[in-house]
Amino acid sequence: MTMRRMLATTGGAVVPMALLALLFGNQWVVDEINKSDLRYDEGIGPVVTWLLTLAWRITPMGSLGVKQVVAEDFGLLVFFGVLVGLVLAGTRLADPERGPFGALIIGWWAAVVAGGVSGIVAAPLTRWAFEFHDGSFGRTFSATVGQGASFGFAFGWLAGLGALGGFFLARIRESGPRPQQPYAPAQPYMAPQGAPMQQQPYPQQMQPHPSAVPYVPPQGQPQQPAWGAAPVPPPPQQGQPPQPGQFGVPPVPPQPSAPPQEQAAPEASEEPEEAPEGAPEGRREESPEEAPEGPEEPKDGSADGPKDGPEDGPEEDLPEDDDLDLADRTMIDRKRDDDT
Repeated sequence: MTMRRMLATTGGAVVPMALLALLFGNQWVVDEINKSDLRYDEGIGPVVTWLLTLAWRITPMGSLGVKQVVAEDFGLLVFFGVLVGLVLAGTRLADPERGPFGALIIGWWAAVVAGGVSGIVAAPLTRWAFEFHDGSFGRTFSATVGQGASFGFAFGWLAGLGALGGFFLARIRESGPRPQQPYAPAQPYMAPQGAPMQQQPYPQQMQPHPSAVPYVPPQGQPQQPAWGAAPVPPPPQQGQPPQPGQFGVPPVPPQPSAPPQEQAAPEASEEPEEAPEGAPEGRREESPEEAPEGPEEPKDGSADGPKDGPEDGPEEDLPEDDDLDLADRTMIDRKRDDDT
């Protein structure tokens, strides 16, 4: 419990007791009660006797002198001293979260104990001030202690109510609006390595506790999955494909090797030679494709035709894999046979 609440509760317990002492314990009221025909053992007499526990004087009565003033005033000071100490101790040990009922009990209990202690102190002082020689000390002691404890038991609830009021008053003040102080912006608890340290805009203020700052995982490390969730595979790094066999990456089945592509027939590097002038035009139209270069058979009766040497064979000009144009060559050869 805060010091402000403790002081407010203690002051609330002392105020009603001080009012009783000022109203019913002053020397003028006490002198009038003693002059009256009030009997202390009948009617309201015992209640009036309990109120005399808080009696105090400024001037002595009759010929008793200063001893009477010292005895009564010192007993009153002891009562208030014990009351303040007990309320402070009880309020400090009490838990404010359990409710305000504890403040009422503490005030009442402190008044009862303070009345009994003041009666213990007042017993020898009364015998010394009034010079009682015929009575025993035990009777005086029991009378003063009983009077003080009875006063606390009967009027202690006023001290409890005062303590309760001070408790509520301090709570209202503490729960009032407070000026908000600017705080530094929250930063991650662990900064990544190599990052420059940022200067705080308010160096005179304390940083928040690490538990109040949200945890930010370092860069480059995957976050842990939630409890019971499926594991999340780590993302592949830039420029590096996911490797099979690692955690979270399915194995890649082996793919069959591609069949070797058939070697396409090389195109003729040179344009086909023009047919001789004597060749019929229908041959050019009927042939779907131009015949590749090959040996031409000399026509009968042509003296000017070129003569092929024995060394000029068809294998020199044609490529090795000329089997693709075999059908066209056969067609051309048949047409040549028909012409002859």
